[in-house]
Amino acid sequence: MIRVGNASLTSLVRLAEVLDVIEQQLTGSDDPEIAVVGRYGTDQVAGGPSPSGVRVRYSSGAEAYLWGAVWPGENPVPMPDELPGRARRAERLTVSVCRLLDAARPAALGSWQLVGLPDLGPVGERGKAPLGIRIVGADGTSVLLRATAAGAPMPED
Repeated sequence: MIRVGNASLTSLVRLAEVLDVIEQQLTGSDDPEIAVVGRYGTDQVAGGPSPSGVRVRYSSGAEAYLWGAVWPGENPVPMPDELPGRARRAERLTVSVCRLLDAARPAALGSWQLVGLPDLGPVGERGKAPLGIRIVGADGTSVLLRATAAGAPMPED
């Protein structure tokens, strides 16, 4: 059994435990842009009627979400050299989370990869924008997290 904080992983990487790790990383990051990190949804697996995820509210009022999803046809995307701009909060969140995981190297997670998802992203970048993370558990099983965002009351740079 692998322990992550107070959570344990036995034979399968579980969505809730992956989200626990991500929530802990974001909360502990001391990112000055992040006002609140929290959880939502009740699904235990990706693809259900009440998607489980992590919500990040930024000081601007914008929000970004990372949630368990089923989305066929993902494409690995390289880590960008620079963090995407604030106006691209969903992409900014996936890149930030991967950077945090790269630094922390949580034992319960074997690997993680930014992915592009078909039909998602700005025109000209569909399937290439980093709008998801494929996370592989230490046991080899995996979960896909999709990123979405909601705008701020005021436009962001």
